[in-house]
Amino acid sequence: MKVLLDSSAVLAYFFGEPGAERVRGVLSDERTPVGMSVLTAAEFWGRLHAEGAEEHFDEDWHRLTEIATEVIPVSLPVVLKAIELRRAATARLPYVDALIAATAAEYGAVLIHRDPHFTAIPALLLAQETLPSR
Repeated sequence: MKVLLDSSAVLAYFFGEPGAERVRGVLSDERTPVGMSVLTAAEFWGRLHAEGAEEHFDEDWHRLTEIATEVIPVSLPVVLKAIELRRAATARLPYVDALIAATAAEYGAVLIHRDPHFTAIPALLLAQETLPSR
């Protein structure tokens, strides 16, 4: 099984919030490839900025990328899949989150997140696991 960590899962792990233990368990399983979308970098920076710690971004992001198997770029197939997911969603799905979900779908991975709006995506289009909210 492949896993893609949504930004919310990365933040839970990094800041020790609810769901951190589950993410830690996934990261420690050497048999599980763990990806992150490149878009997570922007959302991670935003959280550090909000916490007044943006000067640590380069070092902290580097540490996060070392524990993931891969940081996946946005490609045209990902954008097209994001459009498909937004069309199929039963509720509002922010575009950055649609791109991250589409990355998981294209990567053939289970999306691990704690954002309730991902549940608006039909299960046949995206395998997902929801962490506890903070």
